[in-house]
Formats: sequence, C-alpha cells, structure tokens
Amino acid sequence: MKTKTKTIGLIAPLALIAAVSFAPLSAHAAKTPPAAVAAATPEEAALQKRFKARYPQIQQLKTAGTIGETDGGEVDFVKQKDEKAAKVVEEENTDRKALYKLIADREGISADVVAQRAAKRNFDHAKPGEWLKEGGKWRQKEAKSPAR
Repeated sequence: MKTKTKTIGLIAPLALIAAVSFAPLSAHAAKTPPAAVAAATPEEAALQKRFKARYPQIQQLKTAGTIGETDGGEVDFVKQKDEKAAKVVEEENTDRKALYKLIADREGISADVVAQRAAKRNFDHAKPGEWLKEGGKWRQKEAKSPAR
C-alpha cells in the first residue's frame, strides 16, 4: 500500500503541473484535442523535470509545516525563513514564475492570471493540515467533513 501512496504522491504534482501548463485558459483552448497536450516546449519539459526532482523536498517542507501555498501561486515560509530550505523554495518559485510566463505568453493573458489559477488549484489539492496563505493570512486546510 505504501508504494501506491508514493506513486500517487508523485503523480499529483505532475498532474498539477500539466493542469497549469495545459489547462484551457480560453474558450478556444477548451476545444483543443487532448493530443495537443503532449506538445510541451523544451522549456516546459525542463521546468517539469525540475519540479519533479524537487517535489519530495517541497512535500516534506509542507508536511512539516515549514512552507505553504500562497494565493499568488508561490510557496512561502509559514513562520520564519528556514535557511536550509531557502534555496529549494527560491528555485521552486523561480520555476513557477517561469512556467506562468510561458503559459501566459502562449495564451495571451497575464502571468498574474495564470498564477492565480494555479494558486486556486494548489489550494484545492492541498492536503488537510497544510498551510495556505490567503489575503496575507496563514491558515491550515481543514479536513472535509464526511457526508451525511
């Protein structure tokens, strides 16, 4: 069962990257066939490779409560900057901004719009207990109540 959990854990960020990278951001894009999704640029492929390599560290920092997702589409330190984690956080944010710009340029929208959409997805996919920063205030994501 642990193997399945690890596999799912690794697939989730790749799916998120793909969703951010190839999500229909316009009515025209919504009609694009799925085969078009496979046509990532070399820059996007390089970014995805770095995201995948960094994912275990990012997930570990989130689980520890050191970092969380922001409504600006980046990760940030929840309480205080951890010097050991600063480099990985900086690299993650730099690559996220680069990806947002690539998508924005391709879709003819602003990188801020792409970042906000990514932030919404990140918030939606955050695990209970992970930290989310919205409107300048940190909060922990709560577990969903069971349906009655």
